[in-house]
Amino acid sequence: KQELTNIAVVPNPYVAASEFEIKPNLQSGRGDRLLYFIHLPAKCTIRIYTLAGELVQTLYHDSPIEDGSEPWNLLSKDSMEIAYGIYIYHVDAPGVGEFVGKFAVIK
Repeated sequence: KQELTNIAVVPNPYVAASEFEIKPNLQSGRGDRLLYFIHLPAKCTIRIYTLAGELVQTLYHDSPIEDGSEPWNLLSKDSMEIAYGIYIYHVDAPGVGEFVGKFAVIK
Protein backbone atom coordinates (compact mmCIF):
# COMPACT_ATOMS: atom_id res chain seq x y z
CA LYS A 1 0.00 0.00 0.00
CA GLN A 2 2.89 2.38 0.78
CA GLU A 3 4.21 1.98 -2.77
CA LEU A 4 1.05 3.55 -4.20
CA THR A 5 2.59 6.93 -3.32
CA ASN A 6 5.18 6.25 -6.07
CA ILE A 7 2.50 6.44 -8.79
CA ALA A 8 3.15 9.37 -11.11
CA VAL A 9 2.28 10.80 -14.52
CA VAL A 10 4.95 11.53 -17.14
CA PRO A 11 5.41 13.96 -18.60
CA ASN A 12 3.80 16.30 -16.11
CA PRO A 13 2.95 18.83 -17.33
CA TYR A 14 2.24 17.51 -20.80
CA VAL A 15 3.16 20.39 -23.11
CA ALA A 16 1.20 20.13 -26.41
CA ALA A 17 3.79 17.55 -27.53
CA SER A 18 6.30 15.45 -25.68
CA GLU A 19 9.70 13.84 -26.19
CA PHE A 20 8.11 10.63 -24.87
CA GLU A 21 6.05 10.37 -28.06
CA ILE A 22 7.09 7.86 -30.69
CA LYS A 23 8.17 9.65 -33.85
CA PRO A 24 6.27 8.77 -37.04
CA ASN A 25 8.02 7.05 -39.92
CA LEU A 26 7.01 9.95 -42.14
CA GLN A 27 9.17 12.97 -42.79
CA SER A 28 6.51 15.25 -41.38
CA GLY A 29 3.66 15.01 -38.95
CA ARG A 30 3.64 13.95 -35.34
CA GLY A 31 3.50 10.72 -33.46
CA ASP A 32 0.79 9.58 -31.11
CA ARG A 33 0.01 11.90 -28.21
CA LEU A 34 0.70 9.82 -25.11
CA LEU A 35 0.87 10.43 -21.41
CA TYR A 36 2.01 7.60 -19.09
CA PHE A 37 0.91 6.55 -15.62
CA ILE A 38 3.96 4.90 -14.04
CA HIS A 39 4.77 2.75 -10.98
CA LEU A 40 1.33 1.10 -11.11
CA PRO A 41 0.38 -2.08 -9.25
CA ALA A 42 -0.17 -5.17 -11.43
CA LYS A 43 -3.96 -4.67 -11.56
CA CYS A 44 -5.74 -1.36 -11.14
CA THR A 45 -8.32 1.00 -12.59
CA ILE A 46 -7.36 4.58 -13.41
CA ARG A 47 -10.13 7.17 -13.59
CA ILE A 48 -9.36 10.63 -14.95
CA TYR A 49 -11.53 13.61 -13.97
CA THR A 50 -11.74 17.31 -14.72
CA LEU A 51 -11.46 19.70 -11.77
CA ALA A 52 -15.26 19.97 -11.93
CA GLY A 53 -15.47 16.24 -11.18
CA GLU A 54 -16.57 15.09 -14.65
CA LEU A 55 -15.25 11.67 -15.67
CA VAL A 56 -12.98 12.05 -18.70
CA GLN A 57 -11.68 8.51 -19.19
CA THR A 58 -11.30 5.15 -17.46
CA LEU A 59 -8.21 3.01 -18.06
CA TYR A 60 -7.81 -0.60 -16.98
CA HIS A 61 -4.27 -1.72 -16.18
CA ASP A 62 -3.66 -5.47 -16.03
CA SER A 63 -0.06 -6.56 -16.25
CA PRO A 64 1.94 -9.40 -14.72
CA ILE A 65 4.66 -6.84 -13.98
CA GLU A 66 4.62 -4.89 -10.72
CA ASP A 67 5.68 -1.26 -11.11
CA GLY A 68 4.18 -1.11 -14.59
CA SER A 69 3.04 1.75 -16.75
CA GLU A 70 -0.13 2.49 -18.69
CA PRO A 71 -0.25 4.86 -21.68
CA TRP A 72 -3.14 7.22 -22.35
CA ASN A 73 -3.74 8.82 -25.75
CA LEU A 74 -5.28 12.00 -24.27
CA LEU A 75 -8.71 11.17 -25.69
CA SER A 76 -11.90 11.28 -23.66
CA LYS A 77 -14.27 8.34 -23.25
CA ASP A 78 -16.12 9.84 -26.25
CA SER A 79 -12.90 9.70 -28.36
CA MET A 80 -12.54 13.49 -28.35
CA GLU A 81 -9.30 15.36 -27.69
CA ILE A 82 -9.16 16.69 -24.15
CA ALA A 83 -8.93 20.39 -23.33
CA TYR A 84 -5.86 22.00 -21.82
CA GLY A 85 -6.04 22.25 -18.05
CA ILE A 86 -5.53 20.43 -14.78
CA TYR A 87 -6.86 16.90 -14.30
CA ILE A 88 -7.28 14.64 -11.28
CA TYR A 89 -6.65 10.92 -11.50
CA HIS A 90 -7.77 8.19 -9.12
CA VAL A 91 -6.03 4.81 -9.06
CA ASP A 92 -8.00 1.98 -7.47
CA ALA A 93 -6.03 -1.24 -6.87
CA PRO A 94 -8.31 -3.95 -5.42
CA GLY A 95 -6.84 -5.46 -2.28
CA VAL A 96 -4.05 -2.86 -2.21
CA GLY A 97 -5.58 0.59 -1.87
CA GLU A 98 -6.26 3.86 -3.66
CA PHE A 99 -4.20 6.85 -4.78
CA VAL A 100 -5.22 10.29 -6.03
CA GLY A 101 -2.96 12.63 -7.99
CA LYS A 102 -3.08 15.44 -10.54
CA PHE A 103 -1.45 16.41 -13.80
CA ALA A 104 -1.59 19.32 -16.23
CA VAL A 105 -1.96 19.55 -20.00
CA ILE A 106 -0.73 22.89 -21.33
CA LYS A 107 -0.35 24.44 -24.77
